[in-house]
Amino acid sequence: MKRLAALVVLFALLMTGCRAEVRLLLDVADDGSGTLAAEVGINNQLKDLIDQLAGDSERIISGLDLGLVGEGDTRVEGDLTVYTTEVAFEEESEIAGAAAGNFTTFDLEMTDEGASLEATLDLAGELDLSEFPVAPSSIDPQTLEGYVIVSLPGEIDDHNADEVTQDGRLSWNIPLDNELYMYANTVYPKTAFPWWLVTLLGLSVALAVGVWLAAVRRDKRNDRSQRRAPKPPPVGAPPGQSDVKSAPRHHSPFFDLDAE
Repeated sequence: MKRLAALVVLFALLMTGCRAEVRLLLDVADDGSGTLAAEVGINNQLKDLIDQLAGDSERIISGLDLGLVGEGDTRVEGDLTVYTTEVAFEEESEIAGAAAGNFTTFDLEMTDEGASLEATLDLAGELDLSEFPVAPSSIDPQTLEGYVIVSLPGEIDDHNADEVTQDGRLSWNIPLDNELYMYANTVYPKTAFPWWLVTLLGLSVALAVGVWLAAVRRDKRNDRSQRRAPKPPPVGAPPGQSDVKSAPRHHSPFFDLDAE
């Protein structure tokens, strides 16, 4: 942290078993809104030591200038008591002003293609390391840890982070004796062509053609059946006529009589 009180740093360095952790957390959504938070966590041994030597640790740690003007919160995280100051923003142009209290330089650009972050943090330049009883390079990394954790919209394309967390955030370790330079680029995934829609339309057209062909074949079969069927006999003859033709009359050679 750019303005982290030397009290926490010195206690963490001098006393065996004490541990402190500082974090900067930046979360940016695809619409440019998000949050920027600064956190200081101290373990129970360091908390008890501050209570004994400096008074109320709750008041001292929560009153640290974390470089942000926002909502404060305290939570327990394992053996750490974490003190947080968080500020919310509506668009990315507000972040630089909020980050000025922690980052030496800060530039975030968001376009239709993705997001680009470039920033530096110089904790060593803000703290007077000459007052430290030991060289920063000899400090046990587990005694004092610092992280910058960033979440950007889109898919990570390029970065120099020390770690990519399981949830896709970028994490940089903050050095005590050197400037930290950070950069990251993300890209928005391109919208895939909806082949499923083309397939669905193709199946629908094929089904419609199949139904139409089946109807045409059915109509043709019905027409052929009607042409082959015999005509039914007349239902009844008109009065005075017989349905059966009369047998032809024959003339007898012997009699001048008609014989039937």
